[in-house]
Amino acid sequence: MHIHIISIAGSMTAPIAKALKLQGNKITGSDQERIYPPISNILKEADIEINNTIIDKNIDLVIVGGSYNSFEKTRNEFETVKKLKIPYLSAAQYVAQYLAKENSILIAGSFGKTTITSLLAWIFSKANFNPNYMFGGKLINKFDSTKITSSDWSIIEADESIHGLETKAKFLYYPVKHLVLTSADWEHQDCYKTEDDNYQAFKKLIERIPKNGTLLINNNGYKTKDLSKFAKSKVITYNSSDSDYSISKIDIQENQTELHIKTPKKTIKVTTQLLGNFNFENILAAVALSDYLEVDTQIIQKAISSFKGVERRIELIANQNNVLFFDDFAQSTPRVKSTIEALKTHYPNRKIKAFYLPHASFLQYKNSLKGLKSAFEKADQVILGKIKFNPSLDKSQRATASDFRQEIGNKLIYIPLEQDIIDYFNTNLKDRDIVIYMSSGSLEGHKIIKSIIKNRK
Repeated sequence: MHIHIISIAGSMTAPIAKALKLQGNKITGSDQERIYPPISNILKEADIEINNTIIDKNIDLVIVGGSYNSFEKTRNEFETVKKLKIPYLSAAQYVAQYLAKENSILIAGSFGKTTITSLLAWIFSKANFNPNYMFGGKLINKFDSTKITSSDWSIIEADESIHGLETKAKFLYYPVKHLVLTSADWEHQDCYKTEDDNYQAFKKLIERIPKNGTLLINNNGYKTKDLSKFAKSKVITYNSSDSDYSISKIDIQENQTELHIKTPKKTIKVTTQLLGNFNFENILAAVALSDYLEVDTQIIQKAISSFKGVERRIELIANQNNVLFFDDFAQSTPRVKSTIEALKTHYPNRKIKAFYLPHASFLQYKNSLKGLKSAFEKADQVILGKIKFNPSLDKSQRATASDFRQEIGNKLIYIPLEQDIIDYFNTNLKDRDIVIYMSSGSLEGHKIIKSIIKNRK
């Protein structure tokens, strides 16, 4: 079967493409010319042809990704698909029809989705459930981001965003039996005009859980307790002292951490290579649902100890002459804050120098910078790279270097030129420093950090 994927270079569509190719399908795709890691790596490893396919009736099915409307090439391709009456589905519709199964586990919320989903997929695979699964990103372990099997179990990262052909939240397309809800912040302001619109999407999702299903909520998550009132199913809780599942003890070392997890019946001890309290909360969620669904405790423990995490989630990429280099996807205030605090917790005696490339689209707005001072509080320096420029934005709304400095303070140094950033780090790095590269995806940024690491040799 020849399946063509328009807007193939997405965190959702690229893993789908690889999974479909492993099934024996012919997979082609199209997207913008410049594609960044880790997505570019996924497509390259799968040997999938990009931007070199004529749209004709030899194509059996077209899957349309969320950002197809962002580029003239992909918009034109989709118009040709409709003209030729080639069958097509949005990526979310494809997942709903072909990957989601009877025992459907969805992981939703404003943070932690990728790590919890991938960890649950890892645990359930080790327990021989052979689940269908899908999550954005790429694991450091040799473990594909999407897998399609004959199992009646599925584990899906369920996003509330609305893009492309979708007319409602992605997670409302998927069948759900068990749901993990981390939080319900109004994160996608480009998709929901008001916070109540965002709230109603989560409410609809919870109302769809059947009576014989499960809702697992983060007791400290935004609006989670309130939303749980709409569940017909069993509700279980995690992440507070009065929850069904909580962490009673944390023993932190540089290379691993031991967590004591209190369950309704016992205490489960797990060791992890992951850093930071937010990751400990993600592990807690995965342990809670796995234990509740009666996965063997020893399998849970072994799976967590061997789980190396998701690429670009506080990933240690180099240790050069006693300077540690980390790579992270964080852009928003809460994610930046949790990343910096995680590093400070594990390395309290090292200085943290953040190389921050503000390329996420929401960072082009002045009002999106609120809270960054607190987010970078435990960083010793913040090197701000070139700001992404959107000429269509009114100047009164557009974020500038001065706005970043006003919010973050004197620890911020704005260096827009690539070579100047490299020169700065080459001159100013000291023994036992930590460099954390934070970007949502930039080929230039990866080149810069690689050059800094290489020069440190």
